[in-house]
Amino acid sequence: MRWIKVAILGLFLLPVGAKIGLFRAAVGNKANIRPMSRGSLDSNSITASASWNLYDPDPSNVCNRLYRSLYRREGPDGREYGYDELDPLLWSGTKYLLINPANQQAITILDEFLSIHAERGIRDPLKRATLQRDLWAIFDWTARAPIDTQWKLDLQSKLARAMNRVALSPDEIASLPATYSEGVKSKAFATGYDPNKREQPFLPPDILDPNGSWVSLSSGEGFPVAPAHVDSFSGKSVFLVFMRLPEGREATLKYLKKLSEIPTLRFRVGYTEFNTKLWIPDPETPASVRGNPNLPQFPAGTELALVREMVLIDNQGNFRPTNMIESVQIRVHRMVPSEIPQTFFSGASETRTNMDTFEFILSRPKLFAGQSGGLRPILPGERQFAFFQSHGIDWESKVALTVCSTCHVGPGIYSVRSRGGDVVPASDPNQQANEAKQWKVRRYEWALLQRLRQSEPVTFK
Repeated sequence: MRWIKVAILGLFLLPVGAKIGLFRAAVGNKANIRPMSRGSLDSNSITASASWNLYDPDPSNVCNRLYRSLYRREGPDGREYGYDELDPLLWSGTKYLLINPANQQAITILDEFLSIHAERGIRDPLKRATLQRDLWAIFDWTARAPIDTQWKLDLQSKLARAMNRVALSPDEIASLPATYSEGVKSKAFATGYDPNKREQPFLPPDILDPNGSWVSLSSGEGFPVAPAHVDSFSGKSVFLVFMRLPEGREATLKYLKKLSEIPTLRFRVGYTEFNTKLWIPDPETPASVRGNPNLPQFPAGTELALVREMVLIDNQGNFRPTNMIESVQIRVHRMVPSEIPQTFFSGASETRTNMDTFEFILSRPKLFAGQSGGLRPILPGERQFAFFQSHGIDWESKVALTVCSTCHVGPGIYSVRSRGGDVVPASDPNQQANEAKQWKVRRYEWALLQRLRQSEPVTFK
């Protein structure tokens, strides 16, 4: 069993295998789940909704019904959720889609999709790419789910085959639009932070420019720079981290050089291993840590960004990063107090005051309509379902945009939890994509997908 040790908030990320084992213990193994007969389900059994007509104006189109059957959830309040959510409303403890009636509905529509070669009706490469991305999210979730049944294997097999059917060629993937640039060119958003309009979302025009004022960061050790994010989303996206000091690129590079001269400390406190520049053992309280007083601080006005890029699988089964953006998160450190944090969570409320946060996420209707690169801002006060570092129970509560400050607490550089603050300028614009690929192709779910993508139906043993 391979452990993924990430020094973030003083906690380890449990390996996927361990998570599955814990959930199996909680919900029971395959012997405790009794199959039900599927029966028949025609195309009209799932009520069509005009709001789910993403792939075709016709509500009964099989692609619309397939997307709805996989992404629609009815919440505890009886309302319908899931339409245009960036990620499916499925958590590690969720059984939905693995048991009836949801499993029966999804299988029936997937059978219809495959039998009539519905992929031939999807001519827009953007729609094919997006459908594959959404099917992949469901597939990888099933691979982590703690239930083993024939139902699950049937769903996985059909999802893999449908993904293969809509796969694009390498050239088609390379030709997909650079959606971030399109969002900037649309002039729908401000291009910089305005301290007089602190809630106004903005898209920096040069954030992805290798020679721009933003510097792409890496771990410098051959690992993804944001390993917790990569793991939480199963390696289906490339995560890029950027930093920009107020004076621009050269000042940012000089600051990172000073940061690199601080030695990385490796030590253990209790059961937690640390590999960090940010923290040192607290001599007064042996069971805890405090901020490293030798750490050079960045100035007020420094901005940090986390960009999530879409990954696809081409028609040869290869991992292919794209120019399409799934989300952008930006943190602006308006003020940087001089104090040194005494614990991991020191100054959480102060962080919310001193740091402004912004987020854009992919909107499928906007993407298909050619509006603002498919990006829409999360509005002040808007709440989202929690996925990153979630508890794993079904129906995680919604969180506000300020949730960034829950993890990224502390003044200035102490809030940079990527690799424990041990970051350097990226040596290659493709570095994070290459590292994400190396991470993903070693995973169980990747091997399973490759085995099933062109296979005939298989039998659970």
